[in-house]
Amino acid sequence: MLDVNAAKPYSTRESFNTLLPILKRGGLEQVQSICELSGGLSNHNYKITTPTGCYVLRVNADAADSFCTRQQERFYWQQLAQAKLAPALLWVSEDERYYLSDFIESDLIESDFIESGFIESAVVSAAECAAIEHNVIDSERFQRKRFIHWPALERQTSAADFVLRQSSLGILHHGSSSQACLSPEPRLMPIQQDKHPNSTARLLLELLLQLRELPTGPYAISITEQWQEYHQQMLAYQASLTTMHNWNERVAKLLNIQIAIKDWCDNLAACLIKPQFCHRDLNPHNLLLKNNRLYCIDFEYATASHPLCELAVVLATHALTPAQQNELVTQYLSEHPYVSVNAVAAVPAAIDMYWVFACYWALLMAAQTEPSRSADYLAWFDCFWPLITQAS
Repeated sequence: MLDVNAAKPYSTRESFNTLLPILKRGGLEQVQSICELSGGLSNHNYKITTPTGCYVLRVNADAADSFCTRQQERFYWQQLAQAKLAPALLWVSEDERYYLSDFIESDLIESDFIESGFIESAVVSAAECAAIEHNVIDSERFQRKRFIHWPALERQTSAADFVLRQSSLGILHHGSSSQACLSPEPRLMPIQQDKHPNSTARLLLELLLQLRELPTGPYAISITEQWQEYHQQMLAYQASLTTMHNWNERVAKLLNIQIAIKDWCDNLAACLIKPQFCHRDLNPHNLLLKNNRLYCIDFEYATASHPLCELAVVLATHALTPAQQNELVTQYLSEHPYVSVNAVAAVPAAIDMYWVFACYWALLMAAQTEPSRSADYLAWFDCFWPLITQAS
């Protein structure tokens, strides 16, 4: 996950002297500055400034190799770059440890249509807005508008929260079971769309519709297959990490909800007609806003998969109003060619599976990193776990 707006002073994760020869191999000379870009949970990213332009150098984490093949990642990155939906990938080192790409300076978005209280701490000052836009902002207008970077839209939403928020619109409701569910005849009512040119929901919808039209490529994995793959990796580490009590305690939590996970996978499989291209991690840190359109970064999980994967991530990670959520679901699933007409009933299951995969990811990363870093990933597990419906 990467926020290219939040550059901080150069850190010591990679020494300056180490990076310079690598950048030279990538064709960059006369490097003026190197700043680490914040937001990454596994890989490390650096903004490189030269007299001719700005670039991003990504240093791939070894542990992340177990989640993806670099060949697959590069395939989809280049495909999206050709479609003008991602920065250009300029160079890859022979050992695939370093990626060099174009740097996109993300624009600000006006937050009029974002619910009050979601992003107060992330509001950008009037002075910063003026500096970025190179003009004077009318003080009266600014009092009515708040300008933020796209990653400030981050908000964690569970399947239960989604259903409850839609219920407030009179659209969805809780069933009698402990799992949040939809009414027997789920319906989504069109809500008046935001008219602002930078409407969050509209920008996300445009991106989702563009992504679903891309070729699927030679790679594919179903939600069930992904669960089984992560689960087998976890069990393999469990057999060898018998002394990591904190890790094993969290493994036990996942083992206790395997029946629920199977039910969610079955519900999703039942509404699938055909896989489509999926980025599978469209959280706010993996999106850049430029010239009123969104660009994607970080393609480690990209593949052909269930269409609800894309929708679920956006709903689970963006600070959207109930009306904006409804707009996304309604418009994205309207006459969708690759899912059945009752796919809306499986949206909560897709959100649950997103957080399930996040928990597996945290455990697998913790198992492959040094103890000091492992604790960070276990903390991420503890953050994700309560967002799963069956968690207790």
